[in-house]
Amino acid sequence: MPWQTKTLDQHVTDAQRAFNANLPGADAALARNNLKPMAMVLGGGFDELTRFAAWAADQRFVLTCDADQLDRHGAEMKPPVPRKEPAQARGPVTVTAAGAISLATGSVLARSDGVQFTVDAGIVLAGAGTATVQVTAVLAGADGSSDAAVVLAPVSGLTGTAVFAVSADGLGGGADRESHGAYKARLLFAKAFPEHAGAPADWLRYTLAIPGVTRAFIEPLGHGRGTVVVYPFFDLTRPNGIPLESDRAQVLSALLVAGPGAGQPVVRIAEAVPVDVAYSDLSPSTPEVRQAVAAEVANTFFINSRVAGNAEPHPSMPFLATPASFSRSWLWQAAANASGEQRHVLVTPASDPVLTSGQTAVLGTLSFQG
Repeated sequence: MPWQTKTLDQHVTDAQRAFNANLPGADAALARNNLKPMAMVLGGGFDELTRFAAWAADQRFVLTCDADQLDRHGAEMKPPVPRKEPAQARGPVTVTAAGAISLATGSVLARSDGVQFTVDAGIVLAGAGTATVQVTAVLAGADGSSDAAVVLAPVSGLTGTAVFAVSADGLGGGADRESHGAYKARLLFAKAFPEHAGAPADWLRYTLAIPGVTRAFIEPLGHGRGTVVVYPFFDLTRPNGIPLESDRAQVLSALLVAGPGAGQPVVRIAEAVPVDVAYSDLSPSTPEVRQAVAAEVANTFFINSRVAGNAEPHPSMPFLATPASFSRSWLWQAAANASGEQRHVLVTPASDPVLTSGQTAVLGTLSFQG
């Protein structure tokens, strides 16, 4: 029989009954009786003790422990699974000069919102021209991640006049400290899939340990014998989670260090395939219901989209890149789950979008007809 924690009233009642059983003629339930307050004091102590015992029992397991106990579980695992700490964004910036300039190492550049970056290695241009420098965000965190073509302004260290813009690769790798929920999920995954010297689950664990990575799909032997293809996603910093080249490069660099020496990681950027979604006869067709449908559709793409590949499907490894399509039934269900929805007709897509190797479905245009 499972152990049940008693309520405070039950503990007080037990103490009263114990007094009555061991003191002949006593009645601890009487209002004007010294035994009643004594029973209440003892009951309160027992209640606090049993609640602490129940709390301590929950702390033994990752699934039930408090958030502030997760780091202790991670430290005790073999090998340890530490929480991901904040990481600085890095990447190339294009410098366009109208004349001679000197840009010192450590020069500070700033985005329009005030986020600052330092130049890793300075340059000197004798005349008009362009050059590329590597920069690193001053502060660690997801705010440092920047898309291509973002303009940076010089704050210090520049002699002359130049224009700075983030290169096509973007500034990637910036990440906030790992949340409790994401960390708990990684710990549970590590317990479910212990180290096996380069098994597909190992490569997923190595990838998820990289700051900024939220999901990944694995294709064993996807680039030939001895290789493993990894498709990382950065859902907290990139639209649809699709990484930039700078993100991909940092993932590859980390995997070359973390992975087994016999395995060759190949990190690829999944090709986003937009899927247009259209509904008709939505009832009631109010702004609130449409907004609820849009939220459910976005959540459906996040939960059900996967990267297609040639790996053999396995029921316990949904992270494998296997042959895949995006079922239109998920989109029907998404609208049905929306708060306030009473009926609808799914018009587009007319059939399940089929994905080829390396592709993943993302939401295109969402529209409502009629």
